[in-house]
Amino acid sequence: MHRKVRRYALAIITVLVLTLSAAQVQARPAAQQPDTAPTYTVFATREGLVGQETANGHIIQPRDRFVALPSRSVLCSYQGHEYQVRLTYKGRSVVVPVWDVGPWNINDDYWSPNRRYGDLPVGVPMAQAAYLEGYNGGRDEFGRMIGDPNGIDIADGTFWDDLEMTRNDWVQVSFLWLGNDPGSGNAANVLPPPTAGQQEVPPLNLPPSAPAQATTPVPASVGGVAPAPQRSPEDQYNLRGPPLDNPRVEAGSIALDNDADGYQATDATWYTANCGLQGHHAWTFSTSDPARSEHHAIWRPSLAPGWYEVKAYIPPCGYTSATRSARYRVTNNGVVTEVLLDQEAAAGDWASLGTYEVTNQGPHLVELNDLTGDSMQAVRFDTVAWVPINDTTPPDGRVVAITRQNQGYLVEWSGTDDLSGIVSYDVQVRQLPDGGWRDWVREAGGTAAWFGPDEGYHFAFRVRARDRFDNVESWPETADMDTTQAGGNEE
Repeated sequence: MHRKVRRYALAIITVLVLTLSAAQVQARPAAQQPDTAPTYTVFATREGLVGQETANGHIIQPRDRFVALPSRSVLCSYQGHEYQVRLTYKGRSVVVPVWDVGPWNINDDYWSPNRRYGDLPVGVPMAQAAYLEGYNGGRDEFGRMIGDPNGIDIADGTFWDDLEMTRNDWVQVSFLWLGNDPGSGNAANVLPPPTAGQQEVPPLNLPPSAPAQATTPVPASVGGVAPAPQRSPEDQYNLRGPPLDNPRVEAGSIALDNDADGYQATDATWYTANCGLQGHHAWTFSTSDPARSEHHAIWRPSLAPGWYEVKAYIPPCGYTSATRSARYRVTNNGVVTEVLLDQEAAAGDWASLGTYEVTNQGPHLVELNDLTGDSMQAVRFDTVAWVPINDTTPPDGRVVAITRQNQGYLVEWSGTDDLSGIVSYDVQVRQLPDGGWRDWVREAGGTAAWFGPDEGYHFAFRVRARDRFDNVESWPETADMDTTQAGGNEE
């Protein structure tokens, strides 16, 4: 009997201890909440998607200001500010609300001490771990292969105007519902910034043992709230809605849009955006790894012989910033010219790919692929136009240097032409002080020649240039330079 009473008493004490421990555990998060909101460095992408609806019912406006985080647990009410973050980037800082859910996941509360993915460090988005380390087989909660390690999406006004971001990049994010706002310039990382680098996100390289399917099932609901409809991998990056622009094509041009006859593209996953010729264009992500390049397109026009300036239109909208190193290959009369183009700088404009004389020798085409000097930027495929030109303006040639050399002078000249280019130069000389002009060099393709011996006299020189349309400039009335201005005096 005594033994039973003791066991009973011990059981009561155990229940009391467990009850007290449970109460302490429940109270711990509030007691340990930091005075200052925690800050983590996260890879951020531009949301875009103007005209579409966010998870809290907001219709995205041009130059909007909000963010998306990959958990519905911190989604603000319509137009609400219950949950806000401070974003800090290269000395600029701004506070904005959470009005959308994403990117990729809807249950990744990576900022929470009790986060769903408890085997990952707090502050590391699941998408980042999947992309950089092969976590969950490199896939998101819905089985999609993750294409970038982003843990936050930023609306256009905050991205471009407030933070002055020009490309997707690592930013500091302070989660203000978890503590006091550190204020502009005072955000301090809880963890060191990711070692994935502040330069360029490396391509995904999964281990051989990575599973083919996601190991995390799609949730039916979260806290009694049904998850937002998820876009397919193609839809996630498509930008639909009313056309944002429709560029003017110069009269007489032969223009090939990205869905016209004469345009061919590889069979791969392409995304679309609602700007460009006829209100749309195709695009894909750039890669710096030749083994990952799979997008390639050709514009092949039907041209009559003549002179053309080749121009590519670069649309100004899309899911992310455009590449700064698109590699166009212009084939003209069988000769290939590679043109490196900064699409981001040329956005909303026609960019020149050079001026070419077309003959019947062929072929004539322009090629572009996704292989660039960066990764995860947009390569935009829209319209290439061949603009006929009739050059009626003569070029401008001049003597640029005279150098004393071997009892004579090395005379150098150059010139500029606005369209077709210079094909030859004529050079005249006269003896100072009162000699008349006489021909010295005729129809020279080069830009330098030796004159001499001078026999102790000084001479003046002038140049005229001739372009490919046989436009010849007039002789200048005075000399371009004379030997009294020579450098490198050598006796």
